[in-house]
Amino acid sequence: MTGHSPLGASGAERWMQCPGSVTLLQSLSLDESDEPDYRIEGSAAHEAAAHALRNDLDAWELVGETFLGIEQTADLVNPLQVYLDYCRIPRGQKFIEHPISSPVHEKFYGTLDYGCYAANVLVIVDLKFGQGVMVDIEDNPQLKYYAFGLVDELERRTGGRVPDELPVMLVIVQPRGFHPGGPVREWETTVGYIRAWVHDTLVPAMRATEYDGTLRPGDWCRFCPAKLVCPSLSGLFGAAAKANAKHLVDTSDEALGENYQLVEAVKHYIKALEAEAFARSMRGRAIPHTKLVHKKANRTWKDGAVALAQSKFGAAAFTEPQMKSPAELEKLPEASEWVKEFAYTPETGLTLALDTDSRREVLVTDPKDRFKDVVREQLTASLSQDTDW
Repeated sequence: MTGHSPLGASGAERWMQCPGSVTLLQSLSLDESDEPDYRIEGSAAHEAAAHALRNDLDAWELVGETFLGIEQTADLVNPLQVYLDYCRIPRGQKFIEHPISSPVHEKFYGTLDYGCYAANVLVIVDLKFGQGVMVDIEDNPQLKYYAFGLVDELERRTGGRVPDELPVMLVIVQPRGFHPGGPVREWETTVGYIRAWVHDTLVPAMRATEYDGTLRPGDWCRFCPAKLVCPSLSGLFGAAAKANAKHLVDTSDEALGENYQLVEAVKHYIKALEAEAFARSMRGRAIPHTKLVHKKANRTWKDGAVALAQSKFGAAAFTEPQMKSPAELEKLPEASEWVKEFAYTPETGLTLALDTDSRREVLVTDPKDRFKDVVREQLTASLSQDTDW
């Protein structure tokens, strides 16, 4: 099968959490995903990378080529070299932009960016060309989906069985954005773990979309094309817009936590609402209560102003040279190791995140609890003195 399955890997996080979204998208005749990788620039990058791998080309050799109507510039292709270099590490049988499917479910199909199968490891690589949303690799459902699809194909084609204990390296290459784990992020598991996940979790979730119309908002709403017309999100937005924030102080911890889980979903709705209103206005439509205005901008110098300022004010017209940031300096190949040695990440305070966040939890105790041992010791000492008297 070709094309994007309504239960494809890229949308797995969404439809596994929100089964009703599948029926909603189908009723609206919308594609199953609005993920940046499926927009034209990202799709062209995937085509360019596959072309380079199949023809043993480096990124710079793609400049000037056209893929899906997008002419490749140096800014577009240079980040792809990170992906090309990783995929070219010799390991075994290679699969490039490879279609996958499985009889575990009729809608289990899609396209794997890159895979490599050897006697000692199975490697699954997914190229993320977006730079705004960083994707974590740990237990990533999209990569596990691809891994099972390739394993299942290998078994059906050869008539054998891939050992459950075979290591599987899941890899995300996202060269255009910053992530603490770097542009190449790996997570190791086994064929047995992925096989169990598919049969115990993925397939039941796929079947649930056939009868479960539950719409469950969450961070996965970010890439859902139906978020502007989703009844659940629309209801949340309306409730938030009309709610009295003063009443939050009377909310229980349990209710506050439940509501906090919905914050990201509402943010995605608001962002989509702003984008749609702006797009309609740019097409000449009059959106009530809105108007197009110029963005705020800082003043800039006219041509020739720099030379004139130097002649008139001398050194006083210029700032002192300032060292580049670690992120800027490590772009120099000769400086990358030096930056690792002399740069560090300072602590800048705490922020609240969902418990699914990959960052380490910081425990904070109530001041009353923090000093209760001291108070208890003082009371014990005081009572002891009274008894002695």
